[in-house]
Amino acid sequence: MRFFLAGLGCLVICLTTWAQDNNSWRLVTDDTAVVVAVQDGKPVVTQLSSAKSGSNWLAAPVSEELLPSVSQDGSTLKTQWKYQGGELNSQSGELTLRFTNATPALELQSIWRARPGRGPVEHWLKLANKSGKTITIGHQDSLVLGAIAIPAKESLDAWYIRRGAGNAGIQGGTFVRSVGRNSSETLTSNPNDGASPVPWLALQAGTSHGLYFGWEFSGIGRINYHSVGDPNQTLTGPAQIAVEIGNVPEFKTDLPAGDTFLVPPAFVGAYEGDIDDGSYSLHRFIMEKLVPRYPKGYAYPSLAYNLYLDSGGSDAEESGVLRSISLAHELGFETFVVDAMWFPQSGDWYWDSRRFPRGVKPIEEAIHNDGMKFGLWMAYTHGSNSTNPKALRYDDHPDWFIGGRPEFDPKSPINWGALIDLGYDPALDWAKKETQRAVADYKVDYFKTDYTPIVTSCQQTNHRHHYGVDVSYWSTLGYYAVQEAMLEKFPDLIAEGCSGSGHMKDFGNLQRVHFIAMNDTLSSLPNRQGTYDSTFAMPPAALMNYTYENFYDTVSDAPEPYFWRSSMMNWWQIDPTKSSTWTAEQKAKVKHATDIYKSWVRPILLDAKVHHILPRPDGYHWDGMFYWSPSLKKGTLYIFRPNSDEKTRTITLKGLDANTRYSIRSEDHTTTEGTYTGAQLMEAGLKIVLPGPYTSDLIYVQQVH
Repeated sequence: MRFFLAGLGCLVICLTTWAQDNNSWRLVTDDTAVVVAVQDGKPVVTQLSSAKSGSNWLAAPVSEELLPSVSQDGSTLKTQWKYQGGELNSQSGELTLRFTNATPALELQSIWRARPGRGPVEHWLKLANKSGKTITIGHQDSLVLGAIAIPAKESLDAWYIRRGAGNAGIQGGTFVRSVGRNSSETLTSNPNDGASPVPWLALQAGTSHGLYFGWEFSGIGRINYHSVGDPNQTLTGPAQIAVEIGNVPEFKTDLPAGDTFLVPPAFVGAYEGDIDDGSYSLHRFIMEKLVPRYPKGYAYPSLAYNLYLDSGGSDAEESGVLRSISLAHELGFETFVVDAMWFPQSGDWYWDSRRFPRGVKPIEEAIHNDGMKFGLWMAYTHGSNSTNPKALRYDDHPDWFIGGRPEFDPKSPINWGALIDLGYDPALDWAKKETQRAVADYKVDYFKTDYTPIVTSCQQTNHRHHYGVDVSYWSTLGYYAVQEAMLEKFPDLIAEGCSGSGHMKDFGNLQRVHFIAMNDTLSSLPNRQGTYDSTFAMPPAALMNYTYENFYDTVSDAPEPYFWRSSMMNWWQIDPTKSSTWTAEQKAKVKHATDIYKSWVRPILLDAKVHHILPRPDGYHWDGMFYWSPSLKKGTLYIFRPNSDEKTRTITLKGLDANTRYSIRSEDHTTTEGTYTGAQLMEAGLKIVLPGPYTSDLIYVQQVH
């Protein structure tokens, strides 16, 4: 099989990983230490700890269970894995443990990696079929850590978040569960379910230390945690919990002779401090190790103006688009994204000659002449019933699609239900060529995907999947192959992962796009809710919110600072719906907001330690977040008064040094400006007065040297 999960290379020398003896290795990042040994021919994790404290989370060594059996020619064959040796690669930081099975002939590698810097230790497996015949393999977890000790003198809480894709207010959420002797929960992630959990879990002990876990894959999978042992029996040692990460237990798929199956990477990270401290460790790992390289000379995160509805949507014509380009430039935006309105129908990825008789050229030239980058929406897995022979037509390739003939809505230019399966090689080849053609021919700088490049069900019998449960696995690898090929050919391209906004909010996708859209209800409250939830697992510089002004709520979503600030805590992408009604004053406020974003907000986002200082936004109580950049020694307090009668709040900050002095400035002068000690800001706090419902402020905090 030619699919391979990329993003696993490391070009730096890992000086913090070394072998202890011939059969035991200690792998260490700045945060996390793991000791892996081979005992009685089996891989065993003997220690999991913070790199700083050294206190072992494991009550006992944990054996890694390797694939117990395979099927071949209708028979189930138990495996007998024989250890063949281990090797630590000092350049990649990878420890590879090799095993073989005689009948059928199989080779298995268990690979651990500790990369230098902040973050977790990763683990994945590779299984090679050397038997000369197809085998069927079942479930193999990416990472299993049993016997995690539940602290006796501190509470242990399990934290997880939901994706919140369609509407973060309905499908999102941050959940905290107390963990004890009778705890169990399975978090099943699904790239087509906007309410499913992000493949991330944190175990927080009091406020002093914790663990976090994640899965670096976009297909259907799960993180399961459960108590170990009988809760009704008296335990001689500490209560324990086990965590299992990977494909769902019912997973199975066929592996042809000569092919290698990848069990996707998972990770575990240890940290000192509270949940926000653990999140920052993971954020640095994502920004430094997972997200694709950002092109030089491209502002990051880029301020983007998205054109979808403002010039007539699917009825837009060249003159209206050119007016929007001019407005975007006037307001200070840096990227102009032509969204789902440039083609006659999805699947026919050519500019609509009826509405754009001169094609893309005048639009592309206007964008670039104004010094902006050109972005393009392309949901490249959508098929068509177009008469254009160059289009992706169902009638030409019915075997590429996931089922019978799709319903094509003549009133909609987007064929949401006409989907091809990228796990099928001919469809994959087409998608690679077509995406690269569009980028090259249209001179695109920024490429936006959408729902859904990964399918989870398919009726075809000639595709790579054969059991239903393996559809999303092979489709995911196909999607990865398209994205990787495109970014390799166009290294200066920016990739946005949309997929109905946050449906594919995961750590595998973040290795193939530069950022992920969070929430598809482009309103102030869901945007803040999405930011609150998502930043527990992902850094704000890898997350993006859109804004539709006056589309959902004409009060909270008026084109005023309150609305814009609700999305300025991460990538901010404005998506006007009727900019022709904006007053000169409102345009000036947008321009002022883009100036603030560029000069103050954006630099902090690149290294923001996120502090969730107030509860999750609910639309009735004050909400806010505090971002602090350790490298720049400055930060931003985002504070919002929604539909609340409370005029005044005292807000305490977090993450500052008690004995250091900090200057305080307020964009809207809602608090007393001056110089404070860290102790004053974290204990007494700032008294903030917001004049009415749906008002907000940005408080600028900077260390005094």
